[in-house]
Amino acid sequence: MASERGGGAGAYLGWFLFGATLGGLATLLLTPRTGEESRDFLSDRAGDWLDKGRDLVEDSAERLRTAFEAGRDAMREELRRPPPPTHG
Repeated sequence: MASERGGGAGAYLGWFLFGATLGGLATLLLTPRTGEESRDFLSDRAGDWLDKGRDLVEDSAERLRTAFEAGRDAMREELRRPPPPTHG
């Protein structure tokens, strides 16, 4: 049913992140800070988010690599097995 609408969970997540980003930007723009304070705050946050994003990508890539290698090894093992005897 979700695929009929052309989005599914990924679309909902995308809209959620879009809304969260807009809300965060509105909050930053409406806070009573000087421009320098806001820039310092944003640069610190951006660095933290970049580090966390990099860690997440590296972890995901490692899990994907491990799963790929396990699948490849399983396929090779299956190809080495003799075919089952046929009856009939």
